[in-house]
Amino acid sequence: MTGDELVAWLASVFPGMQLSLVDARAVATAELNGANVAVTAGFSGTDMGLVALDDGGPEVVCEVMAVGDVDKQVLAEAVVDATRELERLGMPGQPGVLLEGLLADAPGTVRHGLLREPEVFAQGTPMVREPRRITLLLELIALTDEEFGIASEQGYPVLERRLRRRGVDVKDWCREEG
Repeated sequence: MTGDELVAWLASVFPGMQLSLVDARAVATAELNGANVAVTAGFSGTDMGLVALDDGGPEVVCEVMAVGDVDKQVLAEAVVDATRELERLGMPGQPGVLLEGLLADAPGTVRHGLLREPEVFAQGTPMVREPRRITLLLELIALTDEEFGIASEQGYPVLERRLRRRGVDVKDWCREEG
């Protein structure tokens, strides 16, 4: 996918988006269902070695998005920091990846990040399928220390059930522990 095609795809997912640079990386910001959102606009050009099948299936790449009740610039910095951390760790972006301390300087009570399949789209995860490549969105959600501990020790499925049972709004970056 060319840069223009990527921007067109992101604009179809996030109408009214604005492009800017954060730490020399392109990021789009917009509103989605009344909440602020930021999404990388070019991280999918980074080959992190993930393929759909063990036998040489299509390459899988992603753009990282975040939705929250904080300023769009804070979200933009968070998604760029997430991509930098993935590169530093040599880890492909995929659901379940925990990013300890990623949001240590962010406003609110959250300090860590977790990548998951986005849960903000009614028709599932937006993606683009090309003959040898799949580009999809991953959502970065912000975690408190307690939530990070649960995900680290018991896995994301346990944390996800707990968040749902308690009605936790992960867009709230100032939520209380417990």
